[in-house]
Amino acid sequence: MTATLKHGRTLIWVAALAATGAGMYYWGRRSSAETPPPALAASAGEAAPSKAGAAPAASAAIARYDAGTARPLPPIDSPLRLVLPELQRRAASEPAAACRLAAEMEYCDSLRMRLAGAENNLDMFERQLERMPQDTAPQREQRQRMAESYQTMTDRLLTQSEHCAQVPPISAEQRAAYWRRAALAGQPAAMRHYASGNAFRYQELLDNLPGLATYRGEAESIARTAAQRGDARMLASLAYAYSPQRDGMRRGFLGQVVRPNAVESLALFLQLRDGLPAQDGDGPEAAPGGPGARGPRGGRFNSREMLDAQIRALTRDLSPEQVSQARERAAERAQSWSTPTAPAPPAPPGGAPSNAPPMFLMQGGFVPDVQRQECEGAG
Repeated sequence: MTATLKHGRTLIWVAALAATGAGMYYWGRRSSAETPPPALAASAGEAAPSKAGAAPAASAAIARYDAGTARPLPPIDSPLRLVLPELQRRAASEPAAACRLAAEMEYCDSLRMRLAGAENNLDMFERQLERMPQDTAPQREQRQRMAESYQTMTDRLLTQSEHCAQVPPISAEQRAAYWRRAALAGQPAAMRHYASGNAFRYQELLDNLPGLATYRGEAESIARTAAQRGDARMLASLAYAYSPQRDGMRRGFLGQVVRPNAVESLALFLQLRDGLPAQDGDGPEAAPGGPGARGPRGGRFNSREMLDAQIRALTRDLSPEQVSQARERAAERAQSWSTPTAPAPPAPPGGAPSNAPPMFLMQGGFVPDVQRQECEGAG
Protein backbone atom coordinates (compact mmCIF):
# COMPACT_ATOMS: atom_id res chain seq x y z
CA MET A 1 0.00 0.00 0.00
CA THR A 2 1.36 3.39 -0.95
CA ALA A 3 1.67 6.10 1.67
CA THR A 4 -0.95 8.15 -0.17
CA LEU A 5 -3.55 5.38 -0.13
CA LYS A 6 -2.76 4.51 3.48
CA HIS A 7 -3.43 8.12 4.44
CA GLY A 8 -6.68 8.02 2.51
CA ARG A 9 -7.80 4.87 4.35
CA THR A 10 -7.14 6.53 7.72
CA LEU A 11 -9.10 9.62 6.77
CA ILE A 12 -12.04 7.55 5.55
CA TRP A 13 -12.33 5.81 8.92
CA VAL A 14 -11.98 9.09 10.83
CA ALA A 15 -14.71 10.68 8.72
CA ALA A 16 -17.03 7.70 9.13
CA LEU A 17 -16.65 7.78 12.91
CA ALA A 18 -17.11 11.54 13.09
CA ALA A 19 -20.30 11.30 11.03
CA THR A 20 -21.97 8.96 13.51
CA GLY A 21 -20.29 9.46 16.85
CA ALA A 22 -21.84 12.60 18.30
CA GLY A 23 -24.85 14.82 18.43
CA MET A 24 -27.59 12.33 19.28
CA TYR A 25 -29.34 14.93 21.38
CA TYR A 26 -30.47 16.62 18.16
CA TRP A 27 -33.02 13.86 17.63
CA GLY A 28 -34.58 13.79 21.08
CA ARG A 29 -38.15 14.28 22.12
CA ARG A 30 -38.34 17.71 20.51
CA SER A 31 -38.11 16.28 16.99
CA SER A 32 -40.81 17.89 14.88
CA ALA A 33 -41.38 14.59 13.10
CA GLU A 34 -42.81 13.09 16.30
CA THR A 35 -46.21 14.68 15.66
CA PRO A 36 -46.86 14.47 11.92
CA PRO A 37 -49.79 16.24 10.26
CA PRO A 38 -52.99 14.25 9.87
CA ALA A 39 -53.36 12.19 6.74
CA LEU A 40 -55.27 13.56 3.79
CA ALA A 41 -58.57 11.97 2.95
CA ALA A 42 -58.22 9.24 0.36
CA SER A 43 -58.58 10.39 -3.22
CA ALA A 44 -61.70 9.63 -5.19
CA GLY A 45 -59.99 6.68 -6.83
CA GLU A 46 -59.19 5.16 -3.44
CA ALA A 47 -62.46 5.91 -1.69
CA ALA A 48 -64.67 4.06 -4.13
CA PRO A 49 -64.44 2.38 -7.53
CA SER A 50 -64.64 5.14 -10.14
CA LYS A 51 -66.13 5.06 -13.58
CA ALA A 52 -63.65 3.92 -16.20
CA GLY A 53 -61.82 6.91 -17.64
CA ALA A 54 -63.14 9.35 -15.02
CA ALA A 55 -60.69 12.01 -13.92
CA PRO A 56 -59.57 11.64 -10.29
CA ALA A 57 -60.16 14.72 -8.18
CA ALA A 58 -57.28 16.77 -6.81
CA SER A 59 -57.31 17.46 -3.09
CA ALA A 60 -57.98 20.99 -1.89
CA ALA A 61 -56.39 20.34 1.50
CA ILE A 62 -52.87 21.41 0.50
CA ALA A 63 -52.03 25.05 1.13
CA ARG A 64 -50.28 27.20 -1.44
CA TYR A 65 -46.70 27.96 -0.53
CA ASP A 66 -45.48 31.54 -0.91
CA ALA A 67 -41.70 31.49 -1.27
CA GLY A 68 -41.63 35.27 -1.33
CA THR A 69 -42.74 35.57 2.29
CA ALA A 70 -40.59 32.73 3.66
CA ARG A 71 -37.66 33.55 5.92
CA PRO A 72 -34.25 32.79 4.43
CA LEU A 73 -32.74 29.47 5.43
CA PRO A 74 -29.15 29.08 6.65
CA PRO A 75 -26.50 29.09 3.88
CA ILE A 76 -26.29 25.76 2.06
CA ASP A 77 -22.56 25.47 2.75
CA SER A 78 -22.88 25.91 6.54
CA PRO A 79 -21.72 22.80 8.46
CA LEU A 80 -24.90 20.93 9.29
CA ARG A 81 -24.07 20.57 12.99
CA LEU A 82 -24.11 24.37 13.31
CA VAL A 83 -27.51 24.93 11.70
CA LEU A 84 -29.27 21.68 12.63
CA PRO A 85 -30.90 22.99 15.84
CA GLU A 86 -32.32 25.97 13.94
CA LEU A 87 -33.62 23.82 11.09
CA GLN A 88 -35.19 21.36 13.50
CA ARG A 89 -36.90 24.14 15.44
CA ARG A 90 -38.18 25.92 12.32
CA ALA A 91 -39.28 22.68 10.62
CA ALA A 92 -42.28 22.48 12.94
CA SER A 93 -43.89 25.53 11.31
CA GLU A 94 -41.91 26.42 8.16
CA PRO A 95 -42.30 24.17 5.07
CA ALA A 96 -38.97 25.24 3.57
CA ALA A 97 -37.12 24.33 6.77
CA ALA A 98 -38.78 20.89 6.92
CA CYS A 99 -37.87 20.30 3.27
CA ARG A 100 -34.28 21.44 3.81
CA LEU A 101 -33.89 19.29 6.93
CA ALA A 102 -35.14 16.18 5.12
CA ALA A 103 -32.90 16.92 2.14
CA GLU A 104 -29.88 17.46 4.41
CA MET A 105 -30.42 14.10 6.09
CA GLU A 106 -30.78 12.34 2.74
CA TYR A 107 -27.59 14.02 1.57
CA CYS A 108 -25.73 12.86 4.66
CA ASP A 109 -27.12 9.34 4.40
CA SER A 110 -25.81 9.18 0.85
CA LEU A 111 -22.37 10.31 1.99
CA ARG A 112 -22.34 7.72 4.78
CA MET A 113 -23.15 4.96 2.31
CA ARG A 114 -20.33 6.11 0.05
CA LEU A 115 -17.93 6.27 2.98
CA ALA A 116 -18.92 2.77 4.04
CA GLY A 117 -18.14 1.48 0.56
CA ALA A 118 -14.90 3.40 0.23
CA GLU A 119 -12.94 0.96 2.39
CA ASN A 120 -13.90 -2.04 0.23
CA ASN A 121 -13.26 -0.06 -2.92
CA LEU A 122 -9.82 0.85 -1.65
CA ASP A 123 -8.97 -2.81 -1.04
CA MET A 124 -10.02 -3.74 -4.58
CA PHE A 125 -8.14 -0.80 -6.03
CA GLU A 126 -4.95 -1.77 -4.21
CA ARG A 127 -5.15 -5.30 -5.60
CA GLN A 128 -5.69 -3.90 -9.08
CA LEU A 129 -2.59 -1.73 -8.75
CA GLU A 130 -0.55 -4.69 -7.54
CA ARG A 131 -1.48 -6.67 -10.66
CA MET A 132 -0.57 -3.88 -13.04
CA PRO A 133 2.77 -4.29 -14.83
CA GLN A 134 5.49 -1.79 -13.95
CA ASP A 135 8.19 -2.88 -16.37
CA THR A 136 8.25 0.27 -18.48
CA ALA A 137 8.07 3.97 -17.77
CA PRO A 138 4.64 4.34 -19.49
CA GLN A 139 3.26 1.51 -17.35
CA ARG A 140 4.56 3.11 -14.18
CA GLU A 141 3.14 6.47 -15.25
CA GLN A 142 -0.27 4.91 -15.91
CA ARG A 143 -0.21 3.25 -12.49
CA GLN A 144 0.64 6.57 -10.85
CA ARG A 145 -2.15 8.37 -12.72
CA MET A 146 -4.66 5.80 -11.53
CA ALA A 147 -3.52 6.15 -7.93
CA GLU A 148 -3.72 9.94 -8.11
CA SER A 149 -7.16 9.79 -9.72
CA TYR A 150 -8.49 7.54 -6.97
CA GLN A 151 -6.93 9.77 -4.33
CA THR A 152 -8.64 12.79 -5.89
CA MET A 153 -12.02 11.06 -5.70
CA THR A 154 -11.37 10.07 -2.09
CA ASP A 155 -10.36 13.60 -1.16
CA ARG A 156 -13.54 14.95 -2.74
CA LEU A 157 -15.66 12.50 -0.74
CA LEU A 158 -13.86 13.39 2.47
CA THR A 159 -14.32 17.10 1.81
CA GLN A 160 -18.04 16.61 1.21
CA SER A 161 -18.39 14.48 4.35
CA GLU A 162 -17.14 17.37 6.50
CA HIS A 163 -20.56 18.96 6.00
CA CYS A 164 -22.18 16.11 7.96
CA ALA A 165 -19.54 15.63 10.64
CA GLN A 166 -20.92 15.04 14.17
CA VAL A 167 -24.48 14.67 12.88
CA PRO A 168 -25.90 11.16 13.35
CA PRO A 169 -28.51 9.67 11.02
CA ILE A 170 -32.21 9.77 11.77
CA SER A 171 -34.71 7.01 11.13
CA ALA A 172 -36.32 6.50 7.75
CA GLU A 173 -39.67 7.22 9.39
CA GLN A 174 -38.53 10.59 10.73
CA ARG A 175 -36.98 11.64 7.44
CA ALA A 176 -40.11 10.76 5.45
CA ALA A 177 -42.23 12.62 8.02
CA TYR A 178 -40.27 15.82 7.36
CA TRP A 179 -40.79 15.42 3.62
CA ARG A 180 -44.50 14.83 4.20
CA ARG A 181 -44.84 17.81 6.52
CA ALA A 182 -43.34 20.12 3.89
CA ALA A 183 -45.42 18.54 1.10
CA LEU A 184 -48.72 18.96 2.94
CA ALA A 185 -47.79 22.60 3.55
CA GLY A 186 -47.47 23.09 -0.20
CA GLN A 187 -43.69 23.41 -0.61
CA PRO A 188 -43.37 22.51 -4.34
CA ALA A 189 -40.06 20.64 -4.22
CA ALA A 190 -41.22 18.58 -1.23
CA MET A 191 -44.55 17.82 -2.92
CA ARG A 192 -42.69 16.43 -5.93
CA HIS A 193 -40.23 14.44 -3.82
CA TYR A 194 -42.86 12.95 -1.52
CA ALA A 195 -45.59 12.26 -4.09
CA SER A 196 -43.14 10.57 -6.46
CA GLY A 197 -42.10 8.20 -3.68
CA ASN A 198 -38.52 9.46 -3.56
CA ALA A 199 -38.90 10.04 0.17
CA PHE A 200 -38.86 6.25 0.60
CA ARG A 201 -35.69 4.26 -0.11
CA TYR A 202 -35.83 0.66 -1.23
CA GLN A 203 -33.24 -0.39 1.32
CA GLU A 204 -35.45 1.01 4.11
CA LEU A 205 -38.95 -0.05 3.10
CA LEU A 206 -39.54 -2.41 6.01
CA ASP A 207 -38.33 0.29 8.41
CA ASN A 208 -41.22 2.57 7.50
CA LEU A 209 -44.31 0.50 6.74
CA PRO A 210 -46.68 2.89 8.60
CA GLY A 211 -45.32 5.79 6.57
CA LEU A 212 -45.85 3.87 3.34
CA ALA A 213 -49.45 3.12 4.32
CA THR A 214 -50.08 6.83 4.86
CA TYR A 215 -48.32 7.66 1.58
CA ARG A 216 -50.53 5.21 -0.31
CA GLY A 217 -53.65 7.07 0.74
CA GLU A 218 -52.47 10.58 -0.17
CA ALA A 219 -49.78 10.38 -2.86
CA GLU A 220 -52.20 10.68 -5.77
CA SER A 221 -53.87 13.79 -4.34
CA ILE A 222 -50.53 15.48 -3.67
CA ALA A 223 -49.20 14.56 -7.11
CA ARG A 224 -52.29 15.91 -8.86
CA THR A 225 -52.22 19.12 -6.85
CA ALA A 226 -48.56 19.63 -7.78
CA ALA A 227 -49.35 18.96 -11.45
CA GLN A 228 -52.30 21.35 -11.33
CA ARG A 229 -49.97 24.04 -9.98
CA GLY A 230 -47.63 23.65 -12.94
CA ASP A 231 -45.08 20.99 -11.93
CA ALA A 232 -44.31 19.39 -15.28
CA ARG A 233 -42.35 16.55 -13.76
CA MET A 234 -45.32 15.53 -11.65
CA LEU A 235 -47.59 15.89 -14.70
CA ALA A 236 -45.36 13.48 -16.62
CA SER A 237 -45.01 11.11 -13.68
CA LEU A 238 -48.80 10.91 -13.35
CA ALA A 239 -49.25 10.41 -17.09
CA TYR A 240 -46.94 7.41 -17.03
CA ALA A 241 -48.44 6.11 -13.79
CA TYR A 242 -51.98 6.10 -15.21
CA SER A 243 -50.91 4.51 -18.49
CA PRO A 244 -51.99 0.87 -18.95
CA GLN A 245 -48.62 0.35 -20.66
CA ARG A 246 -46.78 1.11 -17.42
CA ASP A 247 -46.45 -2.61 -16.66
CA GLY A 248 -43.87 -2.83 -19.41
CA MET A 249 -41.46 -0.77 -17.30
CA ARG A 250 -40.36 -0.69 -13.71
CA ARG A 251 -43.14 0.95 -11.73
CA GLY A 252 -42.22 3.51 -9.13
CA PHE A 253 -44.15 4.10 -5.95
CA LEU A 254 -46.65 6.48 -7.55
CA GLY A 255 -47.34 3.95 -10.30
CA GLN A 256 -48.16 1.38 -7.63
CA VAL A 257 -50.61 3.76 -5.93
CA VAL A 258 -52.83 4.92 -8.79
CA ARG A 259 -55.16 2.80 -10.87
CA PRO A 260 -54.59 2.51 -14.63
CA ASN A 261 -56.67 5.07 -16.52
CA ALA A 262 -55.90 5.31 -20.22
CA VAL A 263 -58.13 8.33 -20.85
CA GLU A 264 -56.54 10.27 -17.99
CA SER A 265 -53.06 9.24 -19.12
CA LEU A 266 -53.73 10.46 -22.66
CA ALA A 267 -55.19 13.73 -21.38
CA LEU A 268 -52.09 14.39 -19.27
CA PHE A 269 -49.69 13.54 -22.10
CA LEU A 270 -51.61 15.87 -24.44
CA GLN A 271 -51.58 18.61 -21.85
CA LEU A 272 -47.87 18.18 -21.27
CA ARG A 273 -46.97 18.14 -24.95
CA ASP A 274 -49.08 21.19 -25.75
CA GLY A 275 -47.55 23.04 -22.80
CA LEU A 276 -43.96 22.46 -23.91
CA PRO A 277 -42.06 25.55 -24.99
CA ALA A 278 -41.32 25.61 -28.69
CA GLN A 279 -37.55 25.52 -28.20
CA ASP A 280 -37.77 22.14 -26.48
CA GLY A 281 -38.56 20.48 -29.76
CA ASP A 282 -37.45 23.00 -32.36
CA GLY A 283 -34.89 25.35 -30.89
CA PRO A 284 -31.12 25.35 -30.41
CA GLU A 285 -31.24 22.89 -27.51
CA ALA A 286 -32.55 20.19 -29.84
CA ALA A 287 -30.52 21.18 -32.91
CA PRO A 288 -27.28 19.43 -33.90
CA GLY A 289 -24.48 21.01 -31.96
CA GLY A 290 -26.89 22.42 -29.38
CA PRO A 291 -26.59 21.76 -25.65
CA GLY A 292 -29.26 19.06 -25.52
CA ALA A 293 -28.53 15.56 -24.23
CA ARG A 294 -27.21 13.03 -26.74
CA GLY A 295 -28.92 9.76 -27.49
CA PRO A 296 -27.16 6.37 -27.63
CA ARG A 297 -26.29 6.83 -31.32
CA GLY A 298 -25.21 10.41 -31.11
CA GLY A 299 -28.60 11.95 -31.95
CA ARG A 300 -30.49 14.41 -29.79
CA PHE A 301 -33.26 13.41 -27.44
CA ASN A 302 -36.44 15.22 -28.37
CA SER A 303 -39.02 15.44 -25.60
CA ARG A 304 -41.87 16.23 -27.97
CA GLU A 305 -41.18 13.13 -30.05
CA MET A 306 -41.07 11.02 -26.90
CA LEU A 307 -44.46 12.36 -25.80
CA ASP A 308 -45.92 11.90 -29.29
CA ALA A 309 -44.96 8.23 -29.16
CA GLN A 310 -46.91 7.80 -25.91
CA ILE A 311 -49.88 9.68 -27.36
CA ARG A 312 -49.94 7.51 -30.49
CA ALA A 313 -49.80 4.31 -28.47
CA LEU A 314 -52.65 5.33 -26.17
CA THR A 315 -54.76 6.69 -29.05
CA ARG A 316 -54.40 3.40 -30.90
CA ASP A 317 -55.90 1.47 -27.98
CA LEU A 318 -58.79 3.83 -27.19
CA SER A 319 -62.13 4.36 -28.92
CA PRO A 320 -62.75 7.61 -30.82
CA GLU A 321 -65.10 8.69 -28.03
CA GLN A 322 -62.44 8.13 -25.39
CA VAL A 323 -59.83 10.01 -27.41
CA SER A 324 -62.24 12.91 -27.79
CA GLN A 325 -62.89 12.84 -24.05
CA ALA A 326 -59.15 13.01 -23.33
CA ARG A 327 -58.66 15.92 -25.74
CA GLU A 328 -61.53 17.86 -24.19
CA ARG A 329 -60.10 17.24 -20.73
CA ALA A 330 -56.65 18.44 -21.78
CA ALA A 331 -58.09 21.56 -23.42
CA GLU A 332 -60.10 22.44 -20.32
CA ARG A 333 -57.09 22.05 -18.06
CA ALA A 334 -54.98 24.21 -20.33
CA GLN A 335 -57.28 27.03 -19.21
CA SER A 336 -57.71 26.13 -15.54
CA TRP A 337 -54.33 24.61 -14.60
CA SER A 338 -51.06 26.48 -14.38
CA THR A 339 -48.81 26.14 -17.43
CA PRO A 340 -46.46 23.18 -16.85
CA THR A 341 -42.88 24.19 -16.20
CA ALA A 342 -39.83 22.05 -15.50
CA PRO A 343 -36.89 24.12 -14.26
CA ALA A 344 -33.42 22.91 -15.09
CA PRO A 345 -31.71 20.91 -12.33
CA PRO A 346 -30.07 23.35 -9.90
CA ALA A 347 -26.33 23.72 -10.18
CA PRO A 348 -24.30 22.68 -7.15
CA PRO A 349 -23.01 25.55 -4.99
CA GLY A 350 -20.38 27.33 -7.06
CA GLY A 351 -20.98 25.07 -10.06
CA ALA A 352 -22.17 25.76 -13.58
CA PRO A 353 -25.81 25.09 -14.50
CA SER A 354 -26.61 21.90 -16.38
CA ASN A 355 -27.17 22.07 -20.14
CA ALA A 356 -29.32 18.92 -20.20
CA PRO A 357 -32.89 19.62 -21.37
CA PRO A 358 -35.03 19.32 -18.25
CA MET A 359 -37.93 17.68 -20.10
CA PHE A 360 -35.77 14.68 -20.99
CA LEU A 361 -35.53 13.85 -17.29
CA MET A 362 -39.18 12.92 -17.34
CA GLN A 363 -38.78 9.91 -19.63
CA GLY A 364 -40.60 6.99 -18.06
CA GLY A 365 -42.00 9.25 -15.35
CA PHE A 366 -38.65 9.51 -13.61
CA VAL A 367 -38.50 12.28 -11.02
CA PRO A 368 -35.00 13.30 -9.87
CA ASP A 369 -34.31 13.66 -6.18
CA VAL A 370 -34.82 17.12 -4.77
CA GLN A 371 -31.52 18.82 -3.96
CA ARG A 372 -30.98 20.78 -0.75
CA GLN A 373 -30.87 24.14 -2.50
CA GLU A 374 -34.30 23.58 -4.11
CA CYS A 375 -36.15 23.77 -0.80
CA GLU A 376 -35.87 27.52 -0.51
CA GLY A 377 -37.20 28.39 -3.93
CA ALA A 378 -40.66 28.27 -5.46
CA GLY A 379 -40.07 24.77 -6.81
